Amino acid sequence: MEDIDESTVPFCKLEHEKFDWGEPYTHYDPIFKISPTNPVLTLEDSIVIFGENNFKEQLTSLYNVIVNYEEFDRIVNYNEEEFDRNKILELIDFYIKENEGKLTPWEKYHLYTYELFYISYIEEKANRKIHFVNWKE
Repeated sequence: MEDIDESTVPFCKLEHEKFDWGEPYTHYDPIFKISPTNPVLTLEDSIVIFGENNFKEQLTSLYNVIVNYEEFDRIVNYNEEEFDRNKILELIDFYIKENEGKLTPWEKYHLYTYELFYISYIEEKANRKIHFVNWKE
């Protein structure tokens, strides 16, 4: 049986199943929005993906990296593209404010995962590399 939890951002698919011996369990799958259609994701595209999917830690990390002019050293998959620094910072700030107070599925259901865990999943679904800060290094 499947349910969709629309109280989280992103929404979360809940699949209720049972082990072979009958004990019930629930599998949680965030339903990520991956809207940019560019063949190669730009820094702005990556920020939109993080913002639409409530990746608060990534947004904050990207903001700090860009404010401190550390994009060449700290952003994974950064391809030295030119960008309007103020516009990018405003976009990140918009999404930080937009997601304030919204729960992610991994927070609500205590999934013991963190945002970096889902980046490879998003890259696989989008079939493109996303720009991100690997703060677990």
